[in-house]
Amino acid sequence: MVHALEEAHRLLTPDGLLVDIHPLPEAPTIEVRQGGKLLLSETYPSQSVEDYRQADRAIESAIERRLFAAPHRDLFEFLTYASSASELNDFFKKTGAYDHSPKDQAVEARKAELFTRVDQLIKSTGAAADVIFVERAQVAVLRPIA
Repeated sequence: MVHALEEAHRLLTPDGLLVDIHPLPEAPTIEVRQGGKLLLSETYPSQSVEDYRQADRAIESAIERRLFAAPHRDLFEFLTYASSASELNDFFKKTGAYDHSPKDQAVEARKAELFTRVDQLIKSTGAAADVIFVERAQVAVLRPIA
């Protein structure tokens, strides 16, 4: 990523901007809400957040090396809604269809167990609920320094 930032710095005009958006290096959560009431909030089993740590380090390195100034930075939550864990899982399968990286079987088993519990919880309440995948992310507007 450092090389990509160096290349972006080279290509940007002096009044150009680079907008960096990436998840925080922390596990996302799964929430179940029904009528505004939180029924469940649990950490989503994930394989690794190392890529996000590397992205953070690359941005900080580019700022320390005075390639960019970051006058605007903010955090936000990126929310993906579904009506069931099964629907959310189907969405993940579609969006990750081109990811052929090896899967950690233990992590995959924990995901399946969480999705089963979420769907059972919704079924036991007898009413519609929202399943929400919550990722915290950061956005930075980077201005090139001449």
